[in-house]
Amino acid sequence: MSFKQFFTSNCRLIKTNQLFINRCSNSVLEIHIIGYAKKTVFNLPLKPKRPTPPFFQFIHEKKSEVIGEHNLRTKDTFRILSEMWKLFDVNTKEKMTEAYGKELVKYKENMKNYKESLTDEQKNELFRAKYEALEQKTKRKLKKELKELGKPRKPPTAYILFATEHLKYNRDEPVNKYMVTIAKKWKELDSDKKNKYLEEASDEIDKYNDALIKWEKDMIQAGRLDLVRNSSIINSSTDKN
Repeated sequence: MSFKQFFTSNCRLIKTNQLFINRCSNSVLEIHIIGYAKKTVFNLPLKPKRPTPPFFQFIHEKKSEVIGEHNLRTKDTFRILSEMWKLFDVNTKEKMTEAYGKELVKYKENMKNYKESLTDEQKNELFRAKYEALEQKTKRKLKKELKELGKPRKPPTAYILFATEHLKYNRDEPVNKYMVTIAKKWKELDSDKKNKYLEEASDEIDKYNDALIKWEKDMIQAGRLDLVRNSSIINSSTDKN
């Protein structure tokens, strides 16, 4: 089996699995990302709040005092608080730890009761919330990584170029009203004037495509196939053959 056949076959399998995951996640109710310790719009019971460990109780209590006294950055503040905790009264530490242990046992029992009280619909809601939160986190992480790796940004369309250029003449106009106005102006714009923006956008997209191809070749050489379009990987393999 050639590399092209192997890659195409595996891509088809990955896409099939992704479609299956999407169908499963879409089978539950549409929800928004939720905070675990908050009552949500789905009438979920209030989730028990995990007790705070002694060290973080100490930090919460002393942080404002240390910042006000020493006028430090957050990083330096935690360094000082860590040293203060080491020297903190042993007996008080033990009492705090003992109280925390009792609260933790109670919390685990409450969590057990909480989970048992949930209906299947509520469990689906929680699953969907966690799934969406993870998906959003992954997207943010990928976006940051692509920026750090210098991936070319897609240029604006002809319409966006037109709207941006005319924005300086309508700075005081509400955004919603401005978008309606500019859409009407774009629709009524003379063909010759509109072609100016279309040509500029076309030139920019050509530059973008060239830069993207070069960037993807660099990523393929670096072994980052996960960041590259399928077509670029196939073309790279074909060029080598």
